Amino acid sequence: MAVGRGAALLLLAALPACALPDGSRGLPRGLPAPPDAALPLREKARLLEEDLGRLHLLPWGTLAYSVRLPEDPGGVPGVAYVADQGAWGGVLLAAEAERFAATGDPEALERVRALLGGLTALTAVTGERGFYARFACPRGFVPREPHPRRWRDGAPGWEGWRWRGDVSKDQAAGIVCGLSAVGDLVPDPPCRERAARLLGDLADRLLGRGGIWEDGDGRPTTYGDIRPRVYGVPVGVNAAIALGLADAASRATGEPRHRRMLEALVEGGACEALRYPTLRVFGKEGWSNVNMDAMALASILRRPPREGDAAAAHLRSAAEESMRRILALHRGEGNAFWIAVAAPAGEAAGATARDLEDAQWQLGRYPLDRATRRIDHSGRTDLPRAWWNTKSGKPQFAAPLPVDLQGAGSFVWKSNPYEILQEEGGDGRTVYAGTDFLAAYWPLRRLGVLRPEE
Repeated sequence: MAVGRGAALLLLAALPACALPDGSRGLPRGLPAPPDAALPLREKARLLEEDLGRLHLLPWGTLAYSVRLPEDPGGVPGVAYVADQGAWGGVLLAAEAERFAATGDPEALERVRALLGGLTALTAVTGERGFYARFACPRGFVPREPHPRRWRDGAPGWEGWRWRGDVSKDQAAGIVCGLSAVGDLVPDPPCRERAARLLGDLADRLLGRGGIWEDGDGRPTTYGDIRPRVYGVPVGVNAAIALGLADAASRATGEPRHRRMLEALVEGGACEALRYPTLRVFGKEGWSNVNMDAMALASILRRPPREGDAAAAHLRSAAEESMRRILALHRGEGNAFWIAVAAPAGEAAGATARDLEDAQWQLGRYPLDRATRRIDHSGRTDLPRAWWNTKSGKPQFAAPLPVDLQGAGSFVWKSNPYEILQEEGGDGRTVYAGTDFLAAYWPLRRLGVLRPEE
């Protein structure tokens, strides 16, 4: 059914007021602390960085953010097929760039170089500049290929490789997050040049073709539309990705065409679409969309615009307002990644003293055990229930859960922290990387919110 523009805007503006459950209740501070809470945050970061090298980083630099442990304790872990290598590899790249900026650690720079190589592989294997595979590997590396119709042979020079198509907007958000962080934080000319080239190619491919990602066969991918307005209705997450990409490419490449892309988006009202980053209606919300907003806006909030750049100043103001709205709606949930994205801009982007305290508290409770197990809190009587179920019909609490009571996954900050039943099929053998901890820890460490001794 067609929706008039004015009616759609009114609806979008009004619905968040129906929010239940309510994050402002705050995290339940009286719950027993997990064993990992006694570890300093710096030690958690060290152990998770070690796990990345031991289990999750593939030889060509892409991130296997989950692995499957063998039934035999003495066996070798196997790489589980993962559909979002670009998204979480990009976020990990941003975390490692933040780590290098915070510490100057040569190992962090080597990790940046490796992850840049992985993103390069994800686009080179397709044979089309700026187009990315969701997953790529040598033939036979994974036991089976899910969604077999989406798989293709590698391009010339990548014979013997296989890759899966149907790339989505979350891939774009994560790639922009990572590549822009390299340009912002890593003063290594080869790294910056590679990141700039990849950003320029991505902008040309995605924004240069109208904001819709086309697959290898020329058809639009299932979730590859980043147009800031669809049928006249503003789509905040799309606007964030499009603006984040255009801004990062313009700054990194210095090419006039990328600057024109940014100016066209700003003049076309994309900044106004940022006013609608999320909806939570009767306790139902798409946390993944909010997370994509944060990934895409990170670079815009990390660096203030140059004096006299009106378009960039307008963009910065809109990005700050977008994050203020996100954090206001989610205040009390302690989403450490979203708070870390907003933190460089301070209270202008909504990062209050309470948010920073909540983020540190959540990171303190973050469990090093990242194996998926069934988590069922239905027997708890110490946490209030919400009136409304989740989007998928699951019961939920009225107050958010600490991170140690949530299920392990690809990125915990995009998960609903109110769900009572999580990871229903978890058997303890699928293990996720700690990218989500590192993506929040290292920027807060660089900014001095977290001290090196903590």
